[in-house]
Amino acid sequence: MVMKSWVSKLYNLWELTRNSLFYVPVVISLCFIAGIIGVFLFELRYTELVHKIDYLYAGSTEDAKSILQTTLSGMITMTTLVISITMVVLSLSASQLGPRLINTFMSSRVTQIYIGFFFGSIALCLTLLILLHDSSTFDQTPRLSISTSFAITFINLFILLGYVNHVARSGIADTTITRVSCEIQQSLERLSISDEKPANTSKSAVKPSDFESNCRAIFSARDGYIQNIQYPNLLDVATEHDLVIELNCMAGDYLFKGQQAGKVYPEHKITPDIESALFNCIDVGQNRTGAQDIEYSVRHLVEIALRALSPGINDDFTAITVLDKFSGLLAQLMDSNLPSHIFHDESDQLRVVGKSCHKPEVFFRALSQIRDAGKQKPGILMHLIFVLGELKNSAYPNKEHQAIDLQVAYIRQHIKEFFADTEEQKALEKVLSDYRLGVS
Repeated sequence: MVMKSWVSKLYNLWELTRNSLFYVPVVISLCFIAGIIGVFLFELRYTELVHKIDYLYAGSTEDAKSILQTTLSGMITMTTLVISITMVVLSLSASQLGPRLINTFMSSRVTQIYIGFFFGSIALCLTLLILLHDSSTFDQTPRLSISTSFAITFINLFILLGYVNHVARSGIADTTITRVSCEIQQSLERLSISDEKPANTSKSAVKPSDFESNCRAIFSARDGYIQNIQYPNLLDVATEHDLVIELNCMAGDYLFKGQQAGKVYPEHKITPDIESALFNCIDVGQNRTGAQDIEYSVRHLVEIALRALSPGINDDFTAITVLDKFSGLLAQLMDSNLPSHIFHDESDQLRVVGKSCHKPEVFFRALSQIRDAGKQKPGILMHLIFVLGELKNSAYPNKEHQAIDLQVAYIRQHIKEFFADTEEQKALEKVLSDYRLGVS
């Protein structure tokens, strides 16, 4: 249980690190510096062996320093150009796909490696220039070190082409949609794997009869989004002090200072130290993360579709692509087991009741805004009917079909409101009938 709590905290830290362009380029630059120093020291120790290798640099040290200075200047110019191109492309793409595209691009390991290679090459050339500054440290020209720097510079030309191609592809809607879909899929897989024992909701989730009259509300001490709730630690606190804790919030919710976050029973056992321990189990930050928040990436995918359907862009095909991705993701959601966040101690005594994310809520948030934005577009409604029909006819439990029926009811309202007595109404009604949607 404690291990699972640390996994969530480490995932939060990993998300913050992964979304930064700082760490990977710094590590790569340090590796380049260490590498060229290693090559230089190796050459000093085994000079005769190195000079037996053909096709290495054969000029003087002074000529090499002049070339390295020119190369360093060119690499700095190239890196500046790369950053400028990146900012322009991301600015244009973010206006169509949403500002979170920038965060998605920055978190890409490929992007970080490319930028790390550019900065590492600059660090390599600068380090070698410093090493060559005092020519009295060696008797002969360090041919291997200089040849290595030239080779790295030459490779950078092709890396630049690859990076431009990568940036261009990152701005394509389909690429971003696929990447965000993979994030949602990974979140479902990770959050569906739970060490919790399945709660018997008819028995073990029942709170004490005097819970409401003998509990104390706990309030948030600061503003921010809930990034992670350490349920195992909450269970330990509740068990140690013989408490029952009920939370009114979950990961992804925004708390303002003074907002009620939950209740603790019984009231007379609560001390300031216990309140502090409870607050320490809830990680609050300025940004949402996907550590425990399933809707974190769902919101971004919905945002892409909403921007595509806006009057200024009017790109129905991007919205249809989002619906296609949601069909597979919602099928996976229907087949998953989301954690209940109901915890008991070793004697099967109820200790923690958390606010859980339910499948119908995720289903509603995934499709409702897209459906509403496309309610006057027969093509969008038609494709949404296809998605709902295939989901209902899939091999997943019938208990999840209530969320599908709710969307179908809204679609029928839109058809009557915007397509009454038209050919579009006949076509949409026919597809609904073919899939037997709205029919029990």
